[in-house]
Amino acid sequence: MGQWTLDNAGTCNTSMEKIERCCSANCIPFDANGNRNRLERYEAALLADPVGKARSIVSACRSSGQRRADLRETIINGNESKCWELREVQLLRDVETRWSSLFGMVGRVIELYPAVQVLLHKPKYASLISHLFTKTEWQVLNDIHHVLEEPHGTQELLSAEKTPTLSIALPAFELLVDSWLNLQKTIPELSHFIGVGIAKIQEYVIKCRQSRIFALAMIINPSSKLDWIQRHWTEQEAKDAREWMLEAVCIVY
Repeated sequence: MGQWTLDNAGTCNTSMEKIERCCSANCIPFDANGNRNRLERYEAALLADPVGKARSIVSACRSSGQRRADLRETIINGNESKCWELREVQLLRDVETRWSSLFGMVGRVIELYPAVQVLLHKPKYASLISHLFTKTEWQVLNDIHHVLEEPHGTQELLSAEKTPTLSIALPAFELLVDSWLNLQKTIPELSHFIGVGIAKIQEYVIKCRQSRIFALAMIINPSSKLDWIQRHWTEQEAKDAREWMLEAVCIVY
C-alpha cells in the first residue's frame, strides 16, 4: 500500500485505522500512521513563513560587501568544480513599490539556493545556518513561487511600453483566473490563498465589464473585435457592449 494524504479530521483517523485492520487480516503490511502523509507538515511549514525566511536569507547574504563577495566566490567555485551551473548574480531584495519584486526575490533565492547552502555551512557563517529551509518549507516556497508566476506573466504582458494593452487587459485577467483555478487543483494546500487572489481579480473584472472603455478597446482591436466578448461575457453584457459600440459610432458620425 502507498502513502495517503489526509487532513486531521477524526473521520480520517478512523478510516486509516479501519484500513490497517483490513490489511492486517490479509497479511498486508500497513500502518495507520506510517502510511499517512499528514497535511499538518505543510501547514506547519506555511506557519513558519517560508517567504519571510527567504527574505531573511537575502538580508543576511547582502548585509555587507564581504558577504556578497563570498556568495559570488562560492558560485564561481561551484561552477568551476561542476557542482552546479549558476549565473554569477546576487540575491534580490523585494520592494513594495516595484511590480513582481516578491516573485523576483523568491525566484532568485530558489535559483541560488545551492550556493547559499554551501556558503552558510562555512564555519564563519555558522550563526546563520538557522536561515536555511527544511525540506517541507522548501517545497512550500517553490509552490508559492509557482503561484506568483501567473500574475507576474500577466503583469509583464500588460506592461508593454510601445503597444496599447487596454484591449487585452480583461482577457489577460480572465486567463489568470483560469490558471489559478487549475493551480487550486494541483496545489490544494494553497487553495485558500489562491482563492483570495481569484476573488479580487473577479471583483475587478466584473467592474471592468461595466465600463465602456474596456469594451470599446476590445471591439476596435482587429484581433478580438466583438467575438471575444460574445464568447466570454454573459448575453446581457455582450448586448450592452454592442449598444455602446453603436452609440460611439453614431456620436462620431
